[in-house]
Amino acid sequence: MPPRRSHQKSHTGCLTCKRRRVKCDEAGPPCKRCETRGAACQYAILPIRPSSLSGHETLEADRTTESRVDAEAACPFFPAKTRHLELQLMHRWSTTTYKCCCTPGSGDEALWQLTVPALALEYDFLLNGLLALSAFESASVLMNHDRKDSNYDHYIHSAIEYQVLALANFRTQLVSRQCYDRKATLCFSLMLMVLAFASARFRQYTSCDEQDSILSTAIAHFELVRGAVQVAEGDGDQITDSEYVQKLTPFHDLPQVAVDPSITKLITELGQLNDRRIVESSQELEERRMQQIAFWESCKKALSLLQECFQRCVGPVYRGYALGWLNMAGEEYVQTIKAKDHTSLLILMVWGVLVERLGQDVWWAQDFGISLVNEISNRDLGTVADESTQRMIFRVQELV
Repeated sequence: MPPRRSHQKSHTGCLTCKRRRVKCDEAGPPCKRCETRGAACQYAILPIRPSSLSGHETLEADRTTESRVDAEAACPFFPAKTRHLELQLMHRWSTTTYKCCCTPGSGDEALWQLTVPALALEYDFLLNGLLALSAFESASVLMNHDRKDSNYDHYIHSAIEYQVLALANFRTQLVSRQCYDRKATLCFSLMLMVLAFASARFRQYTSCDEQDSILSTAIAHFELVRGAVQVAEGDGDQITDSEYVQKLTPFHDLPQVAVDPSITKLITELGQLNDRRIVESSQELEERRMQQIAFWESCKKALSLLQECFQRCVGPVYRGYALGWLNMAGEEYVQTIKAKDHTSLLILMVWGVLVERLGQDVWWAQDFGISLVNEISNRDLGTVADESTQRMIFRVQELV
């Protein structure tokens, strides 16, 4: 067999030719091969020959190259190998995705962009959480560009796989309490809240069993955050002592604004509905009466905090506090939700209204509020015959 004729390798050819493993003439876009085949011709780096360009043309060509690199980063292409995928997702985290965990005004950009990837090399739960968020964000970009193709599917399925691994790794870490690191635990605890919202956007890719509902997913993430705090405090460590947390403005010190009268009226009526349970349970057995008193207390606290969220968590700087409302409401309130208490679920729906208003310009929170409201109204409260509850449901649906 005659020796294979050698040729100079192309390092700046179009991505289509590279995927087909054919030589690109680099004359595009479109290159000759893509033009002949009628294929989309995209370049990671647009070939430029400065010697043939004037100074003005060179500057314009540089801008064109930068815009094409940005476009390729904006619409990622799913790699064929897992190793390449994880390299791509890590790169995306350090250039784009890390911003979803940053809190405006806290100066924590370096923490998420540099420190978290370094810690992820030591803690699998952090690494898998980071990869999951980057994959979800990649899918979100493709969704926003109306490119729901195989790349979109692959990124979502990979994100779900990494999320499952991250949660399993973190549960093991909490149980064993080995190699505890406050910064890694704190960062993942905050990452959990973002993951809970992000995964809700792609619910059609998971089963519709009860255990996979938006509500149950949010509760599962909340319980992991609570577990992390309990482990830290059990070891004599206070999460609130963290240098990062101390930079945040305390919730009750946030500035207040006037609340929409329709929201104020709805919260007032929910408070009256919650108070009614005390009167209605007065003639019931003691066990049932004590349960209703406990539910009343937890719902009253949750409703008060929710009203403050509407007053204080306005705009991009403070919306993160509202998204963490479930954690502020506490374990007792979560127990009322798990018991399917009607008033607690109605309160949760009103929180969905707030999230819907604040989250539309945040990729990981888009449509979470309306999805939560619809799920609770159709799945958890859909068969409730109580007229006051049905009236409340209708009121909330009008506001979302």
